[in-house]
Parts: sequence; structure tokens; C-alpha cells
Amino acid sequence: MRLSVIVLVGALFAATTAAVPTSAAKPQMTALPVVNIVATADQKFAPDHIVLHVKKRQTLRFTSSGGVHGIVSTDLGIPATMIMPGKPVSIAVTPKKAGTYRIPCTIVCGPGHADMALTIQVNP
Repeated sequence: MRLSVIVLVGALFAATTAAVPTSAAKPQMTALPVVNIVATADQKFAPDHIVLHVKKRQTLRFTSSGGVHGIVSTDLGIPATMIMPGKPVSIAVTPKKAGTYRIPCTIVCGPGHADMALTIQVNP
């Protein structure tokens, strides 16, 4: 009797664990596409123009090669963000509306500050 119970419990355990695929046990995480943008010491974004798509989530990864810079866009859901040398900042963005968005640097960073802007083209 005792041996029958052990065999039965073992068979049930084997049947239930074999029925669960490994993909169901661990959800797969997919990385968002990343666009690297550098705020330069000579008051420019490089690249200064990027293309995103409506309803496609993407990560913007900002770094600074010199100086402190800033960025914000309520239209694109980019919070007020400070970009400092040695401290990369990643922002996930999901554009909701097609259009061309000019996003100026928000922190006075040098003589070329007034012309420092990132253009984001959002396509359908």
C-alpha cells in the first residue's frame, strides 16, 4: 500500500511538471530598441534628428560628452531630465501623435545653447 501511494504521488508530480512548458514558467522580457543621443560639449545633440513611430515604445539613452544639459517634452512624455557627463540617462518613450517635435536643451550650457535642439520626427 505504501509503495502504491509513493508511485502514485511520483506519477502525478511527473505529469504536472511535464505539462508546464518552461516558457510559461518564466515570462520572456524583450528589450526595447535603443536610440543613443549624445549632448556634446559644443552645445549640440548627436544625432540632432531621430525618427520614432506612433505607439512604438522605444528607449532614448542620453549621455553628455561635456557640460550639463537638459531635456523635456510633455508632448512626447519625456520628463524634465538632466544630462550629465558620466551619468547616462534612459527614457522610455511611446509617441501618441505623428509630427515633428523640436526639443531644445533646457539648461544654459554655453554660447551655442540657444541653437541646441533635438528634432524628433514621429511617423505613423
